[in-house]
Amino acid sequence: MNVKQKFRMRIISFALLLFSTLVIFAIAQAISALLKTYELSSMYVSFCAGFILFTPLVSLLLHPLVFVDKVSEERSQLSILMANFALVLVVQCLFFLIWITDAVVVYSIYVDQNSFLAKSFNIVSENQSNLSIEFYWANLFLAWFFALLSLVLGVMPCLIVRMNNQGVVNNFMSSFAYAKQHKIPLAFAALCIAMAVVLPLLYMKFLFLLFFPMALTGIILYLSGSFMSYKIINKSMKI
Repeated sequence: MNVKQKFRMRIISFALLLFSTLVIFAIAQAISALLKTYELSSMYVSFCAGFILFTPLVSLLLHPLVFVDKVSEERSQLSILMANFALVLVVQCLFFLIWITDAVVVYSIYVDQNSFLAKSFNIVSENQSNLSIEFYWANLFLAWFFALLSLVLGVMPCLIVRMNNQGVVNNFMSSFAYAKQHKIPLAFAALCIAMAVVLPLLYMKFLFLLFFPMALTGIILYLSGSFMSYKIINKSMKI
């Protein structure tokens, strides 16, 4: 791939990243408005945490920024990118729906037993305590946890496929091995993603359009470089 093709792929990659960010932002604002209509604003934090589950999906758009020696001869990088994007989209949407369903149940039981959701899903609870503050902080913790899981189980295996594909099982094993030796950097990266998604959407919504793509791009470039260094060190130790 020549310099012109690389530049074109990077432009397309950034354009798709910005478009995906706008889509997430638009969905978030629509959900926020809908929740306000039904007086369920305190549940918005659960949706913000759930959006983090789409991190592996959006991160695929940044793969053209990661340098690799090999180039696919049969299919263009763009066609491979879009095929992977469509496949991961189905899985991520399924995870998001499962999380939101669980969040609805927890909210209806522990936060607002008389909410529209509780009545719609016929959720009856004898618990009358209001744990809205605990619900808020639990969602913030889960946002960080979802970001960490997304990095270890989604982002890293996909990066490894691009840089050093060794089969599905070995790719996940390599991701776990890398995560085991880089716990603190991954935990900090997960915190950055969680903060770049949840805090802007909750309190400074338009800053999400800036913080999320910047944080994700920086983390992808850091992880790709860090994994390449990790792989080189492991090879030298084996020799």
